[in-house]
Amino acid sequence: MNIGSLCTGYGGLDMAVEAYFDAEMVWCAENDKYASQLIVQRFNKPNLGDIKQIEWDEVEPIDILTAGYPCQPFSHAGFRKGVNDERHIWPYILKGISILRPKYIILENVKGHLSLGFKEVLKDLAKNGYDARWRIVRASEVGAPHQRARIFIIAYPFSKRLQGSGWQKRGIRSEIITNTGSERQKRQKSVTELERQRSSKYSKILSNTHDRFEPQLGQVPKLGRRFVTRSQMFMQAVPPTLVDGKLNAKFVEYMMGLPVGWVTDLDLSRSQQLKMLGNGVVPQQAYYALELLNE
Repeated sequence: MNIGSLCTGYGGLDMAVEAYFDAEMVWCAENDKYASQLIVQRFNKPNLGDIKQIEWDEVEPIDILTAGYPCQPFSHAGFRKGVNDERHIWPYILKGISILRPKYIILENVKGHLSLGFKEVLKDLAKNGYDARWRIVRASEVGAPHQRARIFIIAYPFSKRLQGSGWQKRGIRSEIITNTGSERQKRQKSVTELERQRSSKYSKILSNTHDRFEPQLGQVPKLGRRFVTRSQMFMQAVPPTLVDGKLNAKFVEYMMGLPVGWVTDLDLSRSQQLKMLGNGVVPQQAYYALELLNE
């Protein structure tokens, strides 16, 4: 399966999607010049640049569209202007969806998006013929030493509910998600039991975050070329937290579950590396979100 990636950053979401679907990114769209340098060196795929300027009719069709669109309009750390924020680019993503019609759409944003702008996204997806499921997942749920709660959304055409293919083959329930009390209670009971079963498998943060974490999970069944498994995540030596009294970008890279040097081996300044890392997603967190959404 082919992936088109929007707002790619360092590609954390795409690493997870590649691994989970045994897929490959074929093009991306990223206008940040430092992230664009990483894309050239790590992915070596065409970069369509500014989403607002893309001629979607000329873009290569893809099976999966990913987008970790800017979080600032929805983040509690900002002004929370939501859809009125100039950095809100969802309408441009939606235009691409309406023309490309991918089989799956996988989105990621901050938890605050759930209370600001989220209903507009669901409404737009429904108008374009897509069902959606979503889930809040924290990086700590896969062993990372920080919370970093994110909302993950998977959308797929209405017709997928009526066919024995695609997402259903991976075990997803095909009934329509409703808001009735009985259905809501039934789903919550199922999710709670799933969380209880899974919680016993996941490693907890050790008392000293500078120690090596003890992984409790086996390797994922399908490995992308750049994907670090959960069991490998914290097996590597922990870089020092500070260098010359300043936060070490290598330590942040380690906490984000990335391959060693994925960002820090690039010819970028420390501040540029930290900015890119701060805007990213933990790949193993995104993979786990896909597992939960599948369940």
